Amino acid sequence: MQQGDAHTRVRELFDAACELDTAARSAYLDDACGGDVELRAEVESLLASYDRTPTAALFPPLLRADEDMAPAVGERLGPYTLGEEIGAGGMGVVHRATRDDVGKTVAIKLVRHGRLASPEQLRRFRLEQRVLARLEHPNIAQLLDAGVTASGLPYLVMEYVDGDPIDRYCDAHRLTLDDRLALFARVCDAVHYAHRHLVVHRDLKPSNIAVARDGMVKLLDFGIAALLDDGAVHDGDGAARGSAERITRTGFLMLTPEYAAPEQVRGEPVTTASDVYALGLLLYEMLSGVQPFRRAGRTTPELLRAICEEQPVPPSVAMQRAPGDAASARLARRLAGDLDTIVLTALRKEPERRYHSAQELRDDIDRHLRGLPVRARGDALWYRTRKFLRRHRAAVAAAALAVVTLSAGVVATATQARRADAARAVAEQRFRDVRALAGALVSDVHDAISDMPGALPARATLITRAIEHLDRLERQSDGDPVLRQEIAEAYVKLGLAQGNPTDANLGDLAAARRSFARALDIAAALVKEDPGNQTARRTLALAHEKMSDADAWGGKLPDGIAHARSALEQWERLAQASPASASAGSAVAMSHIKLGDLLGNPNLPNVADRAGAIAEYRHALGRMNALSRDSLQEWPARRLLALVHERLGSMLSMESGNADGIAELEQTLAIREGLARERATSVNALRDLAVTHQILCEAQHAAGNGDEALLHCRRAIALYDSLRATDPQNAQSLHDLALGRQSMHKVLAARGELHASLAELERSAALLRSIVAAHADNSVARRNLARSLLFATSVHATLATTGGGESEARHAHRERAARTYEDGRKLLIQAFAPAQPSGEDGALLEQARLALAKIPRER
Repeated sequence: MQQGDAHTRVRELFDAACELDTAARSAYLDDACGGDVELRAEVESLLASYDRTPTAALFPPLLRADEDMAPAVGERLGPYTLGEEIGAGGMGVVHRATRDDVGKTVAIKLVRHGRLASPEQLRRFRLEQRVLARLEHPNIAQLLDAGVTASGLPYLVMEYVDGDPIDRYCDAHRLTLDDRLALFARVCDAVHYAHRHLVVHRDLKPSNIAVARDGMVKLLDFGIAALLDDGAVHDGDGAARGSAERITRTGFLMLTPEYAAPEQVRGEPVTTASDVYALGLLLYEMLSGVQPFRRAGRTTPELLRAICEEQPVPPSVAMQRAPGDAASARLARRLAGDLDTIVLTALRKEPERRYHSAQELRDDIDRHLRGLPVRARGDALWYRTRKFLRRHRAAVAAAALAVVTLSAGVVATATQARRADAARAVAEQRFRDVRALAGALVSDVHDAISDMPGALPARATLITRAIEHLDRLERQSDGDPVLRQEIAEAYVKLGLAQGNPTDANLGDLAAARRSFARALDIAAALVKEDPGNQTARRTLALAHEKMSDADAWGGKLPDGIAHARSALEQWERLAQASPASASAGSAVAMSHIKLGDLLGNPNLPNVADRAGAIAEYRHALGRMNALSRDSLQEWPARRLLALVHERLGSMLSMESGNADGIAELEQTLAIREGLARERATSVNALRDLAVTHQILCEAQHAAGNGDEALLHCRRAIALYDSLRATDPQNAQSLHDLALGRQSMHKVLAARGELHASLAELERSAALLRSIVAAHADNSVARRNLARSLLFATSVHATLATTGGGESEARHAHRERAARTYEDGRKLLIQAFAPAQPSGEDGALLEQARLALAKIPRER
């Protein structure tokens, strides 16, 4: 039996046996396990642990259905006095109750009477307690207590929510469209929080979402929720197997038909995508007042068939079909476009084509409310331009002439500014409009496309043109500090697109360094003029940080370290000024990582200070751990936390077989797989995941785990290849792929597959040569090209010495070994000049020299 099958079998036997008393368990296991002693021992071990837990005492395995155990109104349950019934469902009944000692009103949920003997009911009740115990969010009704009645009936004590279902609340309070969207966004927050804690609600509908008298949203009733980590396994599409699958195969459908996803109706495994679908149904109803599939006279089987087969009409069309007044017609026009697209994206039949998370759905709602392009509409230029024009109607209208002839317009602005008062007012307004337009190109349009594949040339062109106009304006502004600040920020973003070596870039390191230097000069002057200017200080810190990267990758390591320390100093001053700011704390953590990279990263030409690097990474981890729990759940913070674990794992795993390093990297992988699922089109998320697989490949190789290493290398190269294909001009993806193939070489060589390893090195060298040919100042690419050649020297030498076969083949390898050694040695010396290769690179050079010397001379 395979390991996964064995684990599933153990869980199945445990689930069944824990519902039985001791005597029945023994007989059941005798029959179920047969002569499999190990299987029975594993199950009995789990049962023993289960019996020792307090939860087991709360839920007796078997209750007698022939006794009337339902408590009556007025009966005491521990410190609570039971009140009237306020809700009921298939899984239980809910009563209002009062905690007598403090006078607090609560809600108490009990297993529905008459079905108490059902093991499934009891298991579901236990699962609901486990779900609620792990959820602490302001928009989720809290579990306060649990217990059993005198007759052995289990109950849960919940936060009491005095309010109305969300749909009734919206109508009763006549909420505007924007108010409804804001309320829905808070529902998304609660659902996304539950998903991050591996809980799928599976029954999202208006009656399970209450809005209290103070306007606070509360998500209720996790009675049929599923835990994704309850023995679940995810396939490549994010589908959950295991417990979620078992829940949907009990012989009945646990769902509310009007709010079920197609996969729920079909009895397929339910994932977070099912909750996203339910959120789409909820939004549809909140916006239009109707349900997409419910029709008068439609039976439940017909409804379920429609959910699986029928495409919903857009909410705007549904409103037009319903009788209404002029206000309804105006609302339908407002829904057409972005909101129709958002709702229909959430309601796609195929789970993989919906929003990847509740957070993505919420983000598009936020973007719509702010007048920004929504991601579900795609990236058509006409659409983004139209959204921009709507956000800046007045400015764009006033600046229309300046946009058509922007350069001439800016010059004309200066001329008009010297005219009469009336003309001067027009000129000043035009000046502000042109400035607003140029600034928006940098801060709005650029940021909207910054993480899109293939956007690098557009980013660089966009910012270059914006800077040209901002520079002209600055010459007419008498040193306006706000305008100079905008120019400094634009130069930083231009440098990032041109040649930021740690992110997607065009590979022009020299141009990037010039842009970062310009930003640094402007920001330093602004901080000197006004030390309290925190915006300028932040730009100064960022410019130092990016100059550090550019100098280090350009072979100027001491300058890079100096800039890294200056950046850290500025970030720490900003954090001191805003001690409660999560973003300031995260920036300090990132700065410690940057400094640690320069002190100890073997991919930079220096003698690594591993102890110093580890100290910086631990400082970064301390900063991250100091953030609030909510802050650490945000996507950027989770990405940064994964980076800290990656750096620590990389450094620790450099010691052969270091288990601590591999554990850190496995933690990184778990975080980054989740981030990549949430943002499947994010270049950064996919690249982060690829890097993790590559580093794990190296670590497992060092630990002697060849099969694991090979698996991770293949995944890394596949991801790098896809990123390169998406954006061929991204020099970073070329470099990443080259290094991934170097890692693959090591694994294949260790397995004795020398010809295959040599092929990987040749591919790596070809990629690195293309970078060096285009950008001769990239010393890191030159150094890594030297490494590929020196690795190849050792492989050629081995084949020439022990390869067997024809003498002509051995002679060819002998010739190639000598040639690759000489080429690699020269490149390495150039990368380190004026110093000599040292540390890891010096050792590699010596290893190649010794391999070459061992080749027997030809007779």
